[in-house]
Amino acid sequence: MSPEDETRAIARNQRESVRPAPPGGQAEQVVQNEGGVQRRERVVTDGRGSQHYERVVRDVASERDAALVRLSQLIWLALAIVDGFIGLRVIFKLIAANPGNAFAAFIYNVSAWFLGPFFGLTGSPAAGRVVLEVPSIIAMLVYALIAWAVVKVVWLALSRPATRGASTYDRRIE
Repeated sequence: MSPEDETRAIARNQRESVRPAPPGGQAEQVVQNEGGVQRRERVVTDGRGSQHYERVVRDVASERDAALVRLSQLIWLALAIVDGFIGLRVIFKLIAANPGNAFAAFIYNVSAWFLGPFFGLTGSPAAGRVVLEVPSIIAMLVYALIAWAVVKVVWLALSRPATRGASTYDRRIE
């Protein structure tokens, strides 16, 4: 069978998949394939002979992808919070912020949780009370790479290709 014949056969099967509704009635068919694509076809005929035909194709995979987008956003939000605390720490150290200040102490204490593995990695140049914490900058980059890798793995493991389409037309039967 040639590709053109297959296309015509598919089109004929799609047209014939829902029988015309009786006058003043409605016919509906729902088909779901193994890929998670659900097709709903409905024909409504009113008493005057007008016919409304509607086909809706719902791809469950694309709805699943919406959840993956939400998960990715949560991962990036967590990174922004962690990097925000570390970034504020770097800035506070550069401007020699008073560690006795409640807000500065809060930032130093929270960011210290995330910087533990990085302290002692490299030296931190200092001039008086002004300090450039190179390990903090390295930590920000490492956490960004980890978040990027986690997002990529989540998408590669859980994402599926998706398609979606809908068509509606009305015709008058005489």
